[in-house]
Amino acid sequence: MNPLRTRVIVRNVLVGAGAYYLSWWVSPPLEIGFGKLTKGVTYTGDFAGGVVMPIVTGLPVALIAVVVGATVVWVVESETPFRWAIFPAFLYAFFGYIGYHWARPPMFIDRVTQIVTAAFLALACLGGAMLAIRRPASSSRINPV
Repeated sequence: MNPLRTRVIVRNVLVGAGAYYLSWWVSPPLEIGFGKLTKGVTYTGDFAGGVVMPIVTGLPVALIAVVVGATVVWVVESETPFRWAIFPAFLYAFFGYIGYHWARPPMFIDRVTQIVTAAFLALACLGGAMLAIRRPASSSRINPV
C-alpha cells in the first residue's frame, strides 16, 4: 500500500475519532442548560418513557453529533467523505449502547431506551454528514466576478 495513502487514512480516522472525543467536551454545557429547561418533565407510559424521553434528553448531544458529522465531511481528505462520517457515527452508537449500568436486571423497555438513545445519536451524526454533503463549504464555491 502506498505510504502517502496510509497517512491519509490514518489522518482521516484521527479526524473522526478526534471530533467524537471533542464532542464530549463541548456537550456538557448544553446538557446542563437543556436539563434546566426540561426539569420536572415527567414521561408516563412505556412509549413516552422508552422512546420520547431518550430523544428529548439526548437532544443536546445529538446537536453536537450533527456538527461532528458535518465537520468530518468537511475536513477529511477523500472523494467520498460521507464514508468517513460512518466512523464517528459508529462510535456514538457503540458507546451510546454500552454506556448503561443497571442496579437491577434490565427489563425490555430499558433495552428499548438504550437502543433508541444509541441509534438517535448515530443517525444525528450521519444526518449532519448528509447536510454537509448537500451544502458544500463556502470556500469551495466559485463566485463569478
